[in-house]
Amino acid sequence: MTRYAHPLAALIGAAALIAAAAPPAAQAAPEAPTALADFFTGTLEIDTPAGNWSAKRWLAADHTYRETGSDGEVRGTWSIENGKICTTAGKALGDDRAKTYCNIGVGKKAGETWRDDDPVTGNAVLFDLKPGR
Repeated sequence: MTRYAHPLAALIGAAALIAAAAPPAAQAAPEAPTALADFFTGTLEIDTPAGNWSAKRWLAADHTYRETGSDGEVRGTWSIENGKICTTAGKALGDDRAKTYCNIGVGKKAGETWRDDDPVTGNAVLFDLKPGR
């Protein structure tokens, strides 16, 4: 065991050992507050071209979201996974819908529109990020 001449030196040495043994938490994917800034102040309008489902979604910086759609209101949490925004509903959404959906959108700005595919059906989904709540 290493002997330290001063108690502070022993404390610093112990802290260094603990830090070296700790898992590297900093390697986790960075949160993207700047890449989602317009989502926190805007309204994401979502529509299927067939017209059988549409919704307005509001993301919050605390990783929660609220959505009002043609099938009612949904609340849940969001995360960024593999460069996509993933929303997980706080309740089951029915047999024809997944509880978690991941779609492109990271880095989009208010005024932008884009298209992605429904991960369940493969059908086109249109997104329109509007400024303002």
